[in-house]
Amino acid sequence: MDIFDRIKNHPGPLEKYAEYAEGEYIFPVLEGEISPRMKFKGKEMIVWSINDYLGLANHPEVRKADADAGVKYGMAYPMGARAMSGQTPQHAELERQLAKFVNKESAYLLNFGYQGMLSIIDTLVSKNDVIVYDVDSHACIVDGVRLHFGKRFTYQHNDIESLEKNLQRATKNAAESQGGILVITEGVFGMRGEQGKLKEIIELKKKYNFRLLVDDAHGFGTLGKTGAGAGEEQGCQDGIDIYFSTFAKSMAGIGAFVAGDKEIIKYLKYNLRSQIFAKSLPMPMVMGALKRLELLKTKPELKAKLWYNVNKLQGGLKERGFNIGSTNTCVTPVYLQGDPLEATLLIKDLREFYGIFTSVVVYPVIPKGMILLRLIPTASHSDEEIDATLAAFEAVRGKLMDGTYKKGSENLDLGI
Repeated sequence: MDIFDRIKNHPGPLEKYAEYAEGEYIFPVLEGEISPRMKFKGKEMIVWSINDYLGLANHPEVRKADADAGVKYGMAYPMGARAMSGQTPQHAELERQLAKFVNKESAYLLNFGYQGMLSIIDTLVSKNDVIVYDVDSHACIVDGVRLHFGKRFTYQHNDIESLEKNLQRATKNAAESQGGILVITEGVFGMRGEQGKLKEIIELKKKYNFRLLVDDAHGFGTLGKTGAGAGEEQGCQDGIDIYFSTFAKSMAGIGAFVAGDKEIIKYLKYNLRSQIFAKSLPMPMVMGALKRLELLKTKPELKAKLWYNVNKLQGGLKERGFNIGSTNTCVTPVYLQGDPLEATLLIKDLREFYGIFTSVVVYPVIPKGMILLRLIPTASHSDEEIDATLAAFEAVRGKLMDGTYKKGSENLDLGI
């Protein structure tokens, strides 16, 4: 079969909905400055789909730092990969500050989070090593594990008993192959909003010989006394061997970093092919990240306001009988019963008649018959916006329960 014929006949789980979904539920266009209120199709929306946790995207000091760096350096500088001609004192300074902030010896900048995590896994393990990872891990972890030629096992989500059983299997396999074991989990699981059980995982080091890699994209800046993440929150940061986070959440930017023991970071620095052969992160992004990190460290009121909003939103949902699972982070999932068509109409109703813009997830990401609405509170949301959202959610839940969306689907050709 011709490759293109196969592609045309098997478009994939998302593309098959592209005809009606593109521009609406996939690749929607939000306009205006990044804030809790933006425009979608010309209408103002209260937006709950942007990971600008601390409201730094439009902070005046951040905007000025970004603009000043753009004027001074342009978007091209430095040219070339860091190993060749793209190194600067500012890149090194950002790494130094990040390492210190997350209490690790050393750190290394990465151009992107997804690519970074995938490449870290690929670089750390050999074919003799065994990987054990949480079954609910982010796609970047799953794709990184897929590159591994050796043994790999999944354990049930946040299930320490399941992890231990798989560590026993991994220990046996590692002994036979003369390799090591890498355990991978997340500081915060981005859909469920649950923290990874880092403290319990680290306790297992007393019985099993493994190293721990943690993706803390949603925890960095939002959890812990200083904002250093899920490890700090749980009092076990020292037990995390390799700490990873992205700038695309609390730092409201582009890029990522990995931190750990000096020798391990040095190894990644000299062997991480996705960075060795990639152009250096442009200077405006580096200078902007330095300013964002400064504000994260010096303005604790931003995190305090974020958590005020998180507690108000999540508390309001619970009081109204909504199922938000077992989230213990800012990520706020709302679980409802319904099929994909009802989910589509519910979201359309929220946007067109209530001015609420939020993400929706259906099967196969979650079980059949379930609808997941994911809300991301930020420090920028107001009490009024939270109250309006709670009222809107009550209204659409009522319509979902009385069959309004199921009845309305008969007159809509959505291609599902």
